[in-house]
Amino acid sequence: MKLLDFTAKEELEDLLEKADLVITHGGVGSIILAITRGKKVIAVPRRHQYEEHVNDHQKEIVELFSNKGYIIGLQEVGELEQAIKQIEEFKPQEYKQDNHKMLKIIEDFIEKC
Repeated sequence: MKLLDFTAKEELEDLLEKADLVITHGGVGSIILAITRGKKVIAVPRRHQYEEHVNDHQKEIVELFSNKGYIIGLQEVGELEQAIKQIEEFKPQEYKQDNHKMLKIIEDFIEKC
């Protein structure tokens, strides 16, 4: 296991390729980076109540990805031990990026201009 506070993008991508499991905060970029590489992910949101963030948007992000079966999402770091025990049997849903809605909004906007 390797714990990192911060690393360069190139090193992170190299470590991701070697990883079987990624434990991360609830940022969209961090989660998508791991699941698009087929990694099992446990995510814990950074929380406003702990002064880790200005609001609880990561809580909502983790819930969304967890409810869709892409990750094991936690609400508190105290749940981590149980999640690690479950990860071997966890079969994540394959993540398929779907940006059709966003492209349609942009197309509609451009047509109106």
